Amino acid sequence: MAPPPPDLMDELIEEFLLRLPPDDPASLARAALVCRRWRRIISYNGGATAVSRFVPTSSLRPPRADRRGLRAIDSRHGRVLLCNDRCPFPRPWEYGFLVWDPVKDEDWQVPAPPRRPNLYWNAAVLCAAARGGGCSHIDCRRGPFLVVFMCASSGKTFACVYSSEAGVWSEHAYDEPIYYFTLAPAVLMGGALHVLSIQDTMPNQDTMIMIFKYDLATSGMSEIDVPDALCPQEIVVALMTTEDGRLGLTFVEGSRLYLWVREADSRGVWGWAVSRVVELELLLPVDALSESLDVFGFAECAGFILLRTVIGFFAIDPKSGQVRKVAGDEGTFSLVSYESFCLPALGASSAGEGPKAGV
Repeated sequence: MAPPPPDLMDELIEEFLLRLPPDDPASLARAALVCRRWRRIISYNGGATAVSRFVPTSSLRPPRADRRGLRAIDSRHGRVLLCNDRCPFPRPWEYGFLVWDPVKDEDWQVPAPPRRPNLYWNAAVLCAAARGGGCSHIDCRRGPFLVVFMCASSGKTFACVYSSEAGVWSEHAYDEPIYYFTLAPAVLMGGALHVLSIQDTMPNQDTMIMIFKYDLATSGMSEIDVPDALCPQEIVVALMTTEDGRLGLTFVEGSRLYLWVREADSRGVWGWAVSRVVELELLLPVDALSESLDVFGFAECAGFILLRTVIGFFAIDPKSGQVRKVAGDEGTFSLVSYESFCLPALGASSAGEGPKAGV
């Protein structure tokens, strides 16, 4: 009798499981019953990152929650940061924030930050463990969170941090330079938030676009120059991160999407370089190519770039070139990308056992 074939490697089983239909979650539960080994592979949290890149959003979505009168500011680690939108420009220093978990439709009220900005501000929500880097952020939406509020006030730049564990705000002030923040989405990279800002300059000088970097662990502030090609031109810019963990930015000029990346040269000097140029004429409908075409933001979790056009919003994957329309143009003022996972606790009973004959 011929010997039995060798067991499949875990990597091959993972590839098979990734191809189960997302609209049939019962198939994943059935696969978990094959044996303890399969159950262990399915319940392993590290696989969820691959699933998010491979499987598009399925039709199994939670019911649309009623959040009228609120504006989405940021989304990260399974949470959405909302702000009262009763005014043309949101005023969280009067109404505070709301942190929302769309999966369970639960929310938490965040009190008003301690600083009233001169005008411009930005804010971000994130897992509290992001300060120390001790979380994979795959399924941490039920844990403590932070809200970071950045603004210019009283001649200084402030970074105010709200902790859901402590239930209070803390603030850190920086004398110079003074930054005026835009509501462009912040990017979390290397334990620091990166936010686009406009640096206060002397009268009759060109406006300087800068990147404000706030270190979550040390509360330190630093600035990063943008490419010279962006100063002082009035170009809509979005920050992004690359797959290998580098800071990048993107913008549209004409019908081309430019992707820049920050890197160090052979002498260790940091600078910017063009990493890719995407011809949008080959990807977008003809009626979307107009003077009002610009970048709207970057989805950290999924890695795609949001473009705003006269006919709606499009998401473009810079790696594959795939494009899809994600929203119309019916008065959309804010658009954020949301990602979360709900992983069963199957690992406790998952020993290294292979499939049994006859199952």
